[in-house]
Amino acid sequence: MKICIVGGGGSVAVATRIISERMPETSIEVFTKRDVAGYRPCELTYVLGKRIKDFETIVAFDAKAMEAKRIRYHFKTAVKEINRSERYLVSDDGKYHYDKLILATGATPVLPGIPGIDGKGIYVLGTDMQYARELVPVIAESRSALIMGAGAIGLEMAEVLAGQGYERVIVVDVADRPLAKSLDAEMAEMVAESMRSLGVELMLGNQVVKVEDAGDKKRVFLKDGAVEVDFVLVSVGFQPNSELARDCGLEIGPTGGIKVNRHMVTSDPDIYAIGDVSEGWDIVGEKPCLSMKADNAVRTGKVAARHLTGDENAEYMGAVGSFIIYLAENFIGGVGYTEEAAGTLPGKNIKSVRHEGLTLPGYMGGSPVKIKLVYDAEKQLLLGAQMISKANVAAELDRLSVAISEKIPIRRLAGIETIYTPASGWPYGPVAQALDKCY
Repeated sequence: MKICIVGGGGSVAVATRIISERMPETSIEVFTKRDVAGYRPCELTYVLGKRIKDFETIVAFDAKAMEAKRIRYHFKTAVKEINRSERYLVSDDGKYHYDKLILATGATPVLPGIPGIDGKGIYVLGTDMQYARELVPVIAESRSALIMGAGAIGLEMAEVLAGQGYERVIVVDVADRPLAKSLDAEMAEMVAESMRSLGVELMLGNQVVKVEDAGDKKRVFLKDGAVEVDFVLVSVGFQPNSELARDCGLEIGPTGGIKVNRHMVTSDPDIYAIGDVSEGWDIVGEKPCLSMKADNAVRTGKVAARHLTGDENAEYMGAVGSFIIYLAENFIGGVGYTEEAAGTLPGKNIKSVRHEGLTLPGYMGGSPVKIKLVYDAEKQLLLGAQMISKANVAAELDRLSVAISEKIPIRRLAGIETIYTPASGWPYGPVAQALDKCY
């Protein structure tokens, strides 16, 4: 079998590994515009913040090992056309036939339609390492910056710049709080306080209306004033790179991503779509969604690869919007809907509880943890959870993610046996106590 893959991100790494293991005689051609593969994009801000030594440290790509598995990468190579009827693609370096095709074309950072936003001194940060490379000299030579967007990437970059002695770091967002899509106001305020403690200026409920040159600086006009900084970083979201799919007649979903079935198969049975460009399914809201996260890249790549190689039961399970970041020495995470977002869901009796506790007893080095749970009081189903702590709360959020995904009733979830030893937690910990407040 001959398989062609367009794209070179994390979903591709997973897919090629599984295909080569399950069908070792398969020939795989990978086409990517990038000049490097085999890294996790979430680590790019860690390199920029000098938590990780350099970009080379995060790259784990062995061309000879790939070739031994009959996997050939075409770097710096764009695919221009897909001919579905004759099953071939045309790239910068030639024409290639395929039996099966996987589209993993990713997503591109959005630049809003603001005058001057496409000029010099304007930067973005996406999954392509080249974006981060371009920022290295800029960060070193500058002393002030304005960041558009108080989402995860924008806040991480604000911390990076503040940590390198910047005189002024400004974060602007139209929302009234940081991480507005993931945290409710009372939880987000804790994040805002942490960012301010680093010296970051938060201009929330504000908006950039124009950017222009001011000598060597950028003058940024806001809804209620103007500031001058050395450069502007735009971090307001991503749009799926679905143009190639649209051009060859594949069905595009309402989100702008490529429409797929539960096996990640597109409207063409010989073509799969995975990663950021594929349209997923929101379990809580019961509607199509885009889930542009590393774990979703892994899951979609795995499903497509297993199904392509004969596993008819390989199925995409949907998304619940789980996330976690490490910011200002705190783990900030959530899963499912905020209370604000849940309030838009029809036919649900939305309630919430807040709880504070310690991850471990104080004498065992425990850290305070703040928890918010959002649930449907009538059906007794968890709809969302938010947690903030200096301790790693990923495992607890994973458990709640499963509960939301599988629609486990709250009373049953609260009664399920858990593990305990004094060094790992409590026999009746903060999350269990929070769940008990829901019924």
